[in-house]
Amino acid sequence: MNTILVASQQNLEIRSILQALSVEIDYLSDPAPIGDWLQEKAYALLLLDTEYSTAPLLAELQGISPQTIIVLITTIENRPEAIAQMGVGIYDYLLYPFDPTEVSIKIKRILDDYQFKQKFFNFFDEVPTELLLLNEATQEIIQTLELDAALTIILAKARQVTQAEVAQIYLADKRGHLSQNQIDALPGLEKLVDNDLIFKLVQQAALTQNDIFQRLTLELTEAEPITVSVQVNPIFSREKLIGTLALVSRGDWTLSNQIKQWLSIFCSQAAIAIENAYLFQDLSSAYIDLAQSREKILHSHNTLQVIFDGISDGMYILDQDLSISMLNRIEAERQDTKPEDLAGKSFLKIDGPNDAPELVDQIREALRTGHETTWASPKDESNLYLKDREFHIYPVRNRLAQSEQVVIFAQDVSERRRLQASLFQSANLAAVGQLAGSVAHQINNPLTVTMTNSQLILLDNDPETETYEMATGILKAGERIQNIITNLLEFSNQERYFFVLTDLVETIDGALALVIRSLKKSNIKIVKDYQATPMLSASVSHLKLVWINLLLNARDAMHSISRQPQITISTQLISKREVKISITDNGIGISEKDFEQLFRPFFTTKPVGKGLGLGLYSAHSIIERHNGQIKFLSRPDVSTTFEVILPLDNPRDL
Repeated sequence: MNTILVASQQNLEIRSILQALSVEIDYLSDPAPIGDWLQEKAYALLLLDTEYSTAPLLAELQGISPQTIIVLITTIENRPEAIAQMGVGIYDYLLYPFDPTEVSIKIKRILDDYQFKQKFFNFFDEVPTELLLLNEATQEIIQTLELDAALTIILAKARQVTQAEVAQIYLADKRGHLSQNQIDALPGLEKLVDNDLIFKLVQQAALTQNDIFQRLTLELTEAEPITVSVQVNPIFSREKLIGTLALVSRGDWTLSNQIKQWLSIFCSQAAIAIENAYLFQDLSSAYIDLAQSREKILHSHNTLQVIFDGISDGMYILDQDLSISMLNRIEAERQDTKPEDLAGKSFLKIDGPNDAPELVDQIREALRTGHETTWASPKDESNLYLKDREFHIYPVRNRLAQSEQVVIFAQDVSERRRLQASLFQSANLAAVGQLAGSVAHQINNPLTVTMTNSQLILLDNDPETETYEMATGILKAGERIQNIITNLLEFSNQERYFFVLTDLVETIDGALALVIRSLKKSNIKIVKDYQATPMLSASVSHLKLVWINLLLNARDAMHSISRQPQITISTQLISKREVKISITDNGIGISEKDFEQLFRPFFTTKPVGKGLGLGLYSAHSIIERHNGQIKFLSRPDVSTTFEVILPLDNPRDL
């Protein structure tokens, strides 16, 4: 059962509201013992007066119970202070005097969020910290349109993951010139980045559009020279330089490939957040000017529309009755029309919103309460207007603090969701590989002893004896186990991939030569359709293993068909940088219920003893290491095609 702790001078007023929620509630009027209470009991939610919420107290409470959600109780006069604290651990706030309906709805939502997060973190306990921090950081920076707040989060998360002593952001102006902006550093180390050598690396990373890692010896005034390690990542959005992120630490500080990959993805998200903050700053400034005078509204309308149209995601301004006051061109094009054709029409009349009553309810709630809110579409959403979108709703208040309009920022989150899913899958595959390797090594040693002893027994006994027959059985069973161990070690192997320039068709024909006898034995016809024979950078042995796995799977899919079994291998250039390889069989196909599990390790549809379920897992891992993609198309009882898309250039060993 969820438990709430209330530390407020408004205990009596909120008590009557919370009693209707059927939750356990403890009350405090003095903030002094809050820490003791949190240590003794697990609270889902802490309601805290704004006047109690000092930075030291919040830091102490988060250290004691990081899972407890903290919500401030504030008046409208102190609301700006509550909003400012939302970036440092405060989840939300309640306005006093209380609106019972608002409080009940918000508390229920917060408790639902708490239960979901508890289930989420229990399930993904083993997910790497870097992945969780990426998700956390992304969620935080996309929920703020304040530039300073976004930069603070970016620097803090970058330092947290990389363990750097200093993090510095250099922002680019409209001409692409870089200048220092915010810094996050250990006390006394702020001047580490104030150095010409480091600034040259920053400019070089921006110019080459590549990250740079280098060790430098810095000559500091009135101090001995020191050696520092510097990691610089450029921040680009659609080939436009937004800035650079510089991370500096003294001594022998290095970053793993996993952390570098994290930084690259994180900088992409940071670029979007910074660019949106810039655009929203311009939008806010323009809109404030517009609200001051109708004359200025008329003169500035075109300027505001240009700013709106410069935002790559959807943007609306809705009035109290949900009529569209303004929207940008991108969003109008989603409706196959122009912005001026939708201005003045009801938001509920366009295609999409009526399929999401929760979104409409949140817009109305934001207008009523003046509170910012966010609604995200479900991951299985089929409506194209809503699919993979988050709607951030910002009320616009007049001088009497009444909400007259809302600004809706409809953001496309498909790429973020894809990256998160990809990272989760990579983490799971890596964990399985480590487990497989460990199990294989543990079994291998006693197995060697067993097989050696069985061979000695064979030497010491007559072939006609029962002992000889039993030892033969033991040896055969050991050889089968040894074969399984060899396969496991192959799939858990962490060796480097050595990329060389090679002929794609030669790798396919080389793999085909290894399995051709088995295919001919099954009377399978091979059809080659090589429309492209490019050279590409690849790890030859690993690539051959992919083709072997796909060919053998195709063979097994045709063992019971009555028609002539056939495998077609084709190659085709799909761009100047990519080639597609297709392997098609006319076998029994793949059941739709198995689609989602096909690339999971140890999943197999073959009879016991016929396969370990590691072939497609291995192929998927190898193609990912080649920065490629593997997918399939299947029609039951007709055919199955596996398509592999590979880049022609992989510039370095992995």
